[in-house]
Order: sequence, then structure tokens, then C-alpha cells
Amino acid sequence: MKFSDTPLPNIRRQFFTALVLGVVATPGFLPVGEWCAWIAYPASCLPILASSGLIALWQRAPGGQAAFMLGFAFGLGLFGGGIYWIIIALTTFGGMAIGVAIFVMAVLIAYLSLYPALVGYIAVRFFDGTKRLFVFPALWGFSELLRGWLLSGFPWLSLGYAQALPSPLAGYIPLGGVYFAGVISMVISVCLVSMLSRNNLKIIAGATVIAVIHIVGFWLTQIEWTYPTEKSLAVSLIQGNVPQNIKFDLAFRDETYTRYRKWTEQSQGRLVVLPESAFPDFADMVPDEEVVALREMGVKRNTDFLVGMFTRRFDPDKAREEYFNSVVSIGASQTQLYRKRHLVLFGEKIPLEDWIAPIMNALIAIPLAGQSSGDDQQPPFAVAGERVGISICFEDAFGAEQIERARASTLLANFTNDAWYGRSIAAWQHHRIASMRALESGRPLLRATNTGITSIINHRGQVVARLPWFEEGILEGEVTGRSGNTPYLRWGDWLAFYFLLTLLLIALIGRKRRE
Repeated sequence: MKFSDTPLPNIRRQFFTALVLGVVATPGFLPVGEWCAWIAYPASCLPILASSGLIALWQRAPGGQAAFMLGFAFGLGLFGGGIYWIIIALTTFGGMAIGVAIFVMAVLIAYLSLYPALVGYIAVRFFDGTKRLFVFPALWGFSELLRGWLLSGFPWLSLGYAQALPSPLAGYIPLGGVYFAGVISMVISVCLVSMLSRNNLKIIAGATVIAVIHIVGFWLTQIEWTYPTEKSLAVSLIQGNVPQNIKFDLAFRDETYTRYRKWTEQSQGRLVVLPESAFPDFADMVPDEEVVALREMGVKRNTDFLVGMFTRRFDPDKAREEYFNSVVSIGASQTQLYRKRHLVLFGEKIPLEDWIAPIMNALIAIPLAGQSSGDDQQPPFAVAGERVGISICFEDAFGAEQIERARASTLLANFTNDAWYGRSIAAWQHHRIASMRALESGRPLLRATNTGITSIINHRGQVVARLPWFEEGILEGEVTGRSGNTPYLRWGDWLAFYFLLTLLLIALIGRKRRE
């Protein structure tokens, strides 16, 4: 039966169902357990159940073309409902015309929807029967790995991000990372679909696999892969809550410095963390009195301040200045500098800059859009008796890129400004993503943000304390650094890759034998 032979009302109904399933999955990527603990695990199941529904639709698809469109519809629901907030940055703070912003968003969502679409097409077009049950998780995992790398990568809404504690699947994250947990999620989805058949053997096999996955996952959550260092560390995280529309306004500049001076003077921690671009100036333009005040406080109190700001340097090869989104340490320890490595494509880094930059500048006003990337090899900060691995904003979405730094660190710190996205779900999704870096590495994470969500996250990815959203304040707490490596810090995403490859080979061998 061909796609064109399928009755039109049935096609529309299936596409609408796939679209709704994509939307249904999106709440699973929010830290709903922080609002209502008893719904945390059910919420983590939503992406698995939604994927099960998609697989069931794929299994009934009359051909590869229909499977492609079903996967595309699912992607439209998932990404349309999950990253709609980008339009807030484009229009409210970027000044882009609403019509142009809608077009840009449509192109981005359509691009991201191609990944589940291709999974469905390849699985249905080239495999049949039981072999598809091995192919679906394998192809989905490969698609997420590819999406997290191609065109600088956009790993947002990867299935594994839904599986934080108390989900038993959280146990697989320090073992093989978020992508590995995502593949395990798809295996469960496949088993649920297989259990819908009238074949008792498939029902028993599916139920057994799901039970084993959960039992092993629960056992893995009990393992302490890393060990604590000797002493706890008092920390202070400052949330300036500077509105994005005036953050880089020269008229508000003095108020920004006054605000952060007030909170740094009140801070009690030996390590004090200020958010991304807390000082809205280049380092060489920050008022001398602000730097002197922090240095004197640091020496007097044996404190180190980590401050987000921009830095620049002249590149003689390019005959122009380069700009960097940076973090600088000021205080009792030696001054250290980190420059952001993984930039947001088109937001911070413009490809083919000589050609595309004039077009971008005509469409949208983003401060310092043409930034440069920092060096790949940047050691952790040696501050307050700890080794602190630094990441800035979007960098924390790339677990593999954090591995080398996390190995050398006892503590992680992320500097973020999610004010670009207003009061949307973006900040909560980003908060969940950041917590996975703590779980993968077995390191506590300090997360300082401009408007929220500023938080202290333990080595199991659980939020110990956080500040209210869109409120100015300071979060005081204690953390204990940790040493040792989780399996993920040793193997990275290779465990997930080889698991995917094994599933795919099983399906290919089965297909070859049938032929």
C-alpha cells in the first residue's frame, strides 16, 4: 500500500495525533518535581509514552513517506511546543519584526523536525516486523547525537533530559550520559508498543525488559561514583535581576555596579559567584574602584569572586579586535580568565561573517553578536581551595565538551543569563539541562543567573537550594567538592554509541538473513 492510497481523513487524523504526541512530551523536560514532588516521576514518563505513541503510528504507516511525515509532525509538536520561547529573544529584545521572527522560527522548527522524520523514514522504508524494534532506538539515538553536533549543535529536548531523579533511568546518566539514557527510554517505548500485540511471548518479553531496565537503573542510582573532598565550602550566588532591555543601557550602568557591590559586600561565602555578563562592560572598561573593592574584600576575607564580563584582545592576523564572553576571578587567589568556547550560532557567532553579518544586523539587534571562541584547553579555576570547572550559558548543554574540564575539577560553576526569554519555560528547561551535567560528572554545580534560576545542585543532579525567579537576591549555602570519575567521565558518549551500533547491527543481520 502506498502513501497516496491511504484515505485522506485517516492521514490527517494520524498526523494530528503525532503532532499532539510531540506537544505532550514537552512537560517531561521541566523540573516539575520542584513544584510538586509526587508528579516528578509521572512527568519523566511523558516523553516515553509520547514516543511509544509515535512508534505505534510508525508501525502502522503504509510506507517510508508516511513515516517521514508522521515523524515530522511529531517534531513540529515537540520543538514547536518546546522552544517557542526563542521568538521572545528575537522580537522583544532583538527588535526583529514579528513576521520575520515567525519565519525564522518556522525554519528552525522544521529543520529540527527532520531528525525524527528521517528516523521514521529509514526504519519503515528499510526494515520490517521485529527488526524495527531494534532500529527505532538505534536511529533515534544516532539522530540525537547528530543533532547535538551538526551546525554547531542543538541538543535541547533530547529524551535523556527528562530522566532526572527520582526516575530510575537517572542511574544510567553517570554511566553513559544523557544520550544513553535517551536510548534506554526509546527501548522502553518499543517494549510498550510490543506489549500491545496479542502475542503472549512479546508481552512477557516486553514487560521483562522494562522491569530489568528499572531494577538496574534503581541499583545504579545507589552507587556513589565519586567521593567528597575533605572540607565543605561556603558559597554565595548573586542574582542581580537586571532587566534585559536595560542590561547594556549606559544610563543604567552605574545602578548595575551599585546593585552588585551591595550584594558582594553582604555575601558570606568564601566563593562568591556573579552571573554571566554581570558587569556589562569589557574588562578594561570596568571602573577601577569596582575591581579594587572586590580585590580588597577578597584579600581581607580570604574570598574569591567569579564575575561574568566581556573581554577583548587585538588579533594581528585578522587586523581587528576579538570579543569574548568571559568569567574573571578577582580576590584572594591569582586572577584567572575563562573565555566561552561554544558560542550560540547566529546569536553570538555569525558564520561567513563578512556576508551574513550585514543581513543579521539589519534584522536583529543583539549586543556583541560577532564574538570569538575561547581556547579549547582552559584549565579549571584554582579558587577558594577548590578546582572550579567553568561553563557559560549554552555551553552546559554539551556534556561531552565538559568532560575534560570536569575530570580536573572538584566543583562546577555555570554562568547564565536567561533573561533573553522572559517568563517562559526556557529558564526551567535550561535549569534541568544544567543539573544533568552535575549528575553525569558526579560534581556539585553552582548556577548563577541574572534573573533565575540561580541554584545550588548536588552531585546527584538534585537542587539543594535556589532563589525565586525574577527577584534580586543572594543564595547562601555550602557545597563539598568531589573527586574521582564517573563512567561517563571515562568513556563519554562512546557507551551510547556502541549500544546504538549493537542494536543496529542486530537489525541488519536479521534483515540480511531474511533476504
